[in-house]
Amino acid sequence: MVYCCKPLVAVYCLSISTTKMPALSATKFLRLLQTFDEKELNAFDAWLRSPWCNSNKNLPRLLEKLKRYHPKFDKRKLDKETLFHEVLPQGKFSDRRMNNLLSEAYLAAEQFLAFHRFSHKPGLQQALLAEEFQGRYLDDWFFRNAGQEIERLEAMEVKDWESQLNLYRLYRLIYHHPNQNPRMQPGGSPIGKMGAQADLLYLLEKAAIINEMMARNRLLRGEDHDVAAELKKWEAVGEGVQHPSIDLYRMRFAFLAENQLSQYWALRDAFLNNRGQHNEREQKLHLVSLLNDTMAFIKSGQLDITDSLPLYQLGLETGVLLHQGQLSRNTYTTIVIASNTKGTFDFTTHFIETYTAQVEKNIRNDCYNWARAHTAYWQQNLEECLAILKRHTFKAPYFQLIGRVLNTQVYFDLFLKDESYQRYLFSYFDTFEKWLGREKVWSKSAKASFLRFVQICRPLARYHADAGPETQKVEHLLRRERNVQALNWLKQKKEEVLRLKAGKTPRPEPGD
Repeated sequence: MVYCCKPLVAVYCLSISTTKMPALSATKFLRLLQTFDEKELNAFDAWLRSPWCNSNKNLPRLLEKLKRYHPKFDKRKLDKETLFHEVLPQGKFSDRRMNNLLSEAYLAAEQFLAFHRFSHKPGLQQALLAEEFQGRYLDDWFFRNAGQEIERLEAMEVKDWESQLNLYRLYRLIYHHPNQNPRMQPGGSPIGKMGAQADLLYLLEKAAIINEMMARNRLLRGEDHDVAAELKKWEAVGEGVQHPSIDLYRMRFAFLAENQLSQYWALRDAFLNNRGQHNEREQKLHLVSLLNDTMAFIKSGQLDITDSLPLYQLGLETGVLLHQGQLSRNTYTTIVIASNTKGTFDFTTHFIETYTAQVEKNIRNDCYNWARAHTAYWQQNLEECLAILKRHTFKAPYFQLIGRVLNTQVYFDLFLKDESYQRYLFSYFDTFEKWLGREKVWSKSAKASFLRFVQICRPLARYHADAGPETQKVEHLLRRERNVQALNWLKQKKEEVLRLKAGKTPRPEPGD
């Protein structure tokens, strides 16, 4: 029995010796350190070296050893045991002791981040200091400090959300102070100011929520927020309240209720002309909402794609369009299309060279080649556009779709210049349509706008080849289209085909 147990013991020991400890990079402390930039890392180092902030002398040494591997911490020699001996050269390695050290370092990093954020919030510091003075019965200091901070906040032409909140907190502290003299003075000024500030806080935050509810009702299935009831409460509280952002919300809610193009332009002009009256948060919310409105009107054919470009340029300038430093695929392609349609090729080139690096890494190559091909097409360099499309194989399904749309546009333009392309163009229509039918990546509804694009291109080409519908039917094409790709381009091609058919000299125009 003893002999039989020996191999089992050996196997057990072997399993222990080969068991891998969790990678250091997976620990909470290192994951948090990966988010630190160089300036924050140096500030954290100083924090750990201060006895007031940290009582563990091993933590500064731990950070010092880790700094050389920041930010990826992916070196093979960076393991727990090696790090342990670098930090505690005289100590005997213990996984538990190392884990305790890393846990303590993580808690120190949490405290540092909280203090770091607090140190950049002077308004919050003053509000908390006022509370401390009140709690310590230093009434003269409290009223002086609170009064000075209220004066500073009220003097601000544009207040951010935290400033509005701090103003309310200070009014509330003064009104509810144990000393009753201030609130018992005739006129009720403290309670009036506290109430007005509470109303304003409610109106601003509730308006943002109602705006989001409206958008979700419009865009998402299964959402059915009672916007009318929420608006009724909001309007009741807001009666008589004058504030630039509240006035803009009133315009927005009136526009969303009626959805009139004239109201859209009034709202857009009001925002752009008075943008400086709104804080950064409200600017972002209204700009994003306006972009959504604009794209809805473009899809319905009431606006041109170029009408969106100034808003997108403002979004790039302010960073609103960049989420965690990244630009979405749809935003990237829309900006390229809008800029090229408008003919602002210098801006397109600048945009491609600057912002291609801001899209997801796995689609950057597709973005870059599609954007260059699209720009070449709009510059009427059809051969260059085709050359780029032939050299590059699109990997992302979305770019496979819009790449085929661009190919179709090139062949259509070549056909308008030289009717010998007729057979090739109609063959491409059939190929594109069959490919859409076979493609399983996209749902039927997602492919509908691309299919409709082909279905409208075909009668236009037939009409130009003297084998299509009557002139009146062509003139009515696109009249009620709401879900079709390259709607602006199709409208241009329709007008161009009608001019050619009428025997007029066509104006040299590119496609979409």
